[in-house]
Amino acid sequence: MQINDLKYYTTLYHEKNFTKVAKNYGISQPSISSAIKRLETYFQAKLIIRGHAASDLHFTPAGEQLYQHAASILNELESAQQEITHLQSRTTTIGLPPILKNAYFAKIVLATKAFDRQYDIDHMQIYEAGSNGLTQSLINGDIDLALLGSLGQNTTDKLQVFPFATAPFYVYMSQENPLAKHREGIYFKDLKAQQFISFDASFIHVQATKQLAKNAGIRPKTFMKTNDVYFLMSLVAENLGVAILTNIVSPTHPDIVTIPLLDADQPLFSANVAFRKNHILTTEENLLIRILSQQA
Repeated sequence: MQINDLKYYTTLYHEKNFTKVAKNYGISQPSISSAIKRLETYFQAKLIIRGHAASDLHFTPAGEQLYQHAASILNELESAQQEITHLQSRTTTIGLPPILKNAYFAKIVLATKAFDRQYDIDHMQIYEAGSNGLTQSLINGDIDLALLGSLGQNTTDKLQVFPFATAPFYVYMSQENPLAKHREGIYFKDLKAQQFISFDASFIHVQATKQLAKNAGIRPKTFMKTNDVYFLMSLVAENLGVAILTNIVSPTHPDIVTIPLLDADQPLFSANVAFRKNHILTTEENLLIRILSQQA
């Protein structure tokens, strides 16, 4: 069995046509047939049943099972190639959600002399996205390390996750909003008539808002979705809507007030550093994790 055999096999699973697969890889059709025979010999199982027509192709239960594993194996190989390339280039790609970047990472780089001395900034690449998007990028091997926001639960067993800080969610609104007078706190149900300004689905804040809304039995009215923290804040300052944000976010405008939520059952924001379980940490990455653990 060869690695290319698995590549041909997964492509055949999708195309259901030997000729198309052969053309896709620039090889002969008999080469594809030979690859399938090698796999069947290796696993001692019939994988494919071919009918009379070229398009009459069916995968046996064993063939279906092999596809699931083959896809996973090829994905791991691609991730391994990316990680080895990163190691050889001495480049570390770090994923940062905008909120955690502003709250923690800038402070680390500017305030920690050890970081400046030991970490070569020229060999660091920053990839900015929401926590949900970064989680998938980590799993795919597109980035090496990430700061992730979560609601306290680790939803995948493929990542090693270390929490280093927690924070509650607050309501951010204009001081012109009639609810702004309740500085001691409000319940989420009190926001029923409000327009919401939200991050897009790649941010963990969306899940927090959904959880709060479900517990309160209301459906939020969303006026705007964005991935730009400063744009979101400007809309809130103009009293065009309210936002649910973790209180590690500093208001960017003096007209914005932050009000705690009084709900008994509410999510808690967790700031984490995460990497793939099979990723070997570099000296620089270990240093970053150590520094982060001191920021809590």
